Order: sequence, then structure tokens, then C-alpha cells
Amino acid sequence: MDKSRIHALALAAGVVLAAAACNRNADAPPPKPTQTPTLPEPASPAAVPTPPPAPSAQAPTAPAEATAGPIAGADRSFISEAMSRGLAEVEASRLVASKGADAKVKSFAETLQKEHSDANAKLERIASSKGMSVSSTIDPASRGKLDELQKLSGADLDRKYLEHFGASAHRETIALFERSAREAQDPDLKAFAEETLGVLRNHLEMAQQLQSGTTASR
Repeated sequence: MDKSRIHALALAAGVVLAAAACNRNADAPPPKPTQTPTLPEPASPAAVPTPPPAPSAQAPTAPAEATAGPIAGADRSFISEAMSRGLAEVEASRLVASKGADAKVKSFAETLQKEHSDANAKLERIASSKGMSVSSTIDPASRGKLDELQKLSGADLDRKYLEHFGASAHRETIALFERSAREAQDPDLKAFAEETLGVLRNHLEMAQQLQSGTTASR
């Protein structure tokens, strides 16, 4: 075989191989494109809800202190009458404690002298703290009874003392203090009236026992 024929066969074989390779490439599926993962778009600042502002911490407001105003007219009347009655009880009791005859009546008088003096001092402090001066004048009716006692001594003094400053007088004083305990506008006076009522009721009970014994002995 001559060289030209061999060369032609080799060329033909190359063409066949090239065509076969082209066919394989044409039949192969195209390569899949590389997919880039889609990221979510960042939220718009306007779409993000703004949290409500935290409430500012404030110190609790302290309750206002109660201020004592001027004493009302009814409270002033109570102070004046209660003081007048108390002063009369003290003066009458001091007289009986020194000039009376019955030991039980004298002991009763000593108790009243001390406890009415204490109540008078407390009432005067309350009034003074609110700018009210308290008179030491005893009302005319009580002054007349005291003048009557000044003329007596012994058993007569005991009897008249219980008559003027015993059960009857304490019932009237208790009614005065009960009204103030209910109706007083000033809280200190209201408390004073409530506190003193227990003392006055004890005095009333003691006076009733003494007077019932005096009546039975007649």
C-alpha cells in the first residue's frame, strides 16, 4: 500500500472519530447552572415595631401631713365647757378631801381631784398646740355651788358635794364628752373625748355607789 492511500485512511478515521465525539457532546445534558441561595431581604427599619418606652421609675409620693387648722366653733365651745367643769370638780374635790368627814367620800374626792387635774392639763395642751388660750374661769352656776360648799364641813359637806358634783354632774359631763367624741371636727379633741369618757364613767359608777349608800344610811 502506498503512502498516499495510508494517509487518506488515517484522515478518514480522524473524521469519523471527531464526528462521534461531537454526537456524544450533543447528547449530553447541558450542565446545571449554579444556583445562588436567595437571602431574605433585610426588614425595613419602618417595619420593625418600636418597643414602648419603659416607664420611668418614680419615687412614691409621700402622703401629705395633716395640718391642724383653726379650731371650729363647736370644738371651742367643748373646750371651754369641759375645762370649766373640770376646774370646778378639782376645786370641790380638794375642799372635800381636806374638810370632809366620810373616808370613802374623801377617797373619792382625792381620785377626782387627781384625774380631773390630769384631764384638764391634757385638754389645755391640745388647745395651746392649736393656738387657743383656755380660760381658767369657772362658769357662774358651778361657782355658785362651790361657794355653797365653802360654808360647809363634815357630813354636810360630803352630802352636798355628792349632790352637786357626784352622779348628776358626771352624767351631764359624760353627755358633753359623748357629743364631742361623735361630732368634734378636730381629731385630737375627738381622741381626747373618747379617752376621757372611760374615766368619767368610772367616776359616775363610784358616785352612784356612794350616793346609794348615803341614801340608805339616812
